[in-house]
Amino acid sequence: NRSDDPHLSPSGHIAAQELAQRLKLSLSGNHIKHIISSPYIRCVETANAIAKELNMQIKIEPGIAEVNSSRSPQFLDSEHLQKQFPSIDLSYASVMMREDLPLEYSDGACANRSASAARKVRAQLTGAILFVGHGASCLGIAGAFG
Repeated sequence: NRSDDPHLSPSGHIAAQELAQRLKLSLSGNHIKHIISSPYIRCVETANAIAKELNMQIKIEPGIAEVNSSRSPQFLDSEHLQKQFPSIDLSYASVMMREDLPLEYSDGACANRSASAARKVRAQLTGAILFVGHGASCLGIAGAFG
């Protein structure tokens, strides 16, 4: 049962495609080097639209997943995701594994965990990074980089 891992709605797919097109047009020489996505399917679908538009791969990072309030988060692993999204980079070693995700019951806890994970990702990679996450995780990521 993966009821907490829904796909994007039809309007969400349209918004993801519009975002991808806007990013491509607005980059004008400033290139994103890495796309880091939460493993939840709606984030991967958003990242996939961007990856297709920019001809890039997607790195899956459980450390920026949404609030984890269950013992076993219901997202797919990178190998399963790659079957549907060939742009998933299986060579990427995530900074946090599913089994390392702490139980959380607040957006603040998720934001703190995501900020920590994002800082670790930043330390491993060079160049501009686009993070694709959830409300609380994006709040933490933004806070990590001021």
